[in-house]
Amino acid sequence: MNIKDLSNRRLEPFDNLDLIKHYFALIGDMDQAAVAEEKFSVDGVMSLWQKDGVLTIRGKETVGEHEYKGADQIAKFYTRRARGVGGEFKVNLSSIDVANSKNRDHITASGVRYMVTRDEAGVQAPFTHNFKLADGKIAALDIHVGKPGETELAPVGALRVEDMGRLSAMAWMVA
Repeated sequence: MNIKDLSNRRLEPFDNLDLIKHYFALIGDMDQAAVAEEKFSVDGVMSLWQKDGVLTIRGKETVGEHEYKGADQIAKFYTRRARGVGGEFKVNLSSIDVANSKNRDHITASGVRYMVTRDEAGVQAPFTHNFKLADGKIAALDIHVGKPGETELAPVGALRVEDMGRLSAMAWMVA
């Protein structure tokens, strides 16, 4: 194996990050349309999914557990979300704090969703998205709403990018 092959293989886990960035950009557009009470087509989001994909949303303290199987059920979920909650929110934004590619087809992203109601009440909802990809599309997405340290799927805890850098530096010293 030559060095070029080695470096290309080494970067494979990051190949699909563009898909995840595109997903969150579309979700951001959807949330903005919901706030503005504008129509939003979920076709773009659905083009990122496998036809037989599975979407699971969990959060014991917040949303319970819901599972959507196949393109039709997943599209119905996004269509309901795109409608918003009848103009209830004047701000609905998400921020990704950390993303990790475990391998080429498994990416985890954690962040916070910020919502502000029309009467100025604010809500922060931490979340973790656990993506399983196949053939360049989302095969499964498990969303945990709540503190990421409490999810069994992606226990990233409260680590921030700065913490990751420090941990990485310590690991090199030990190795």
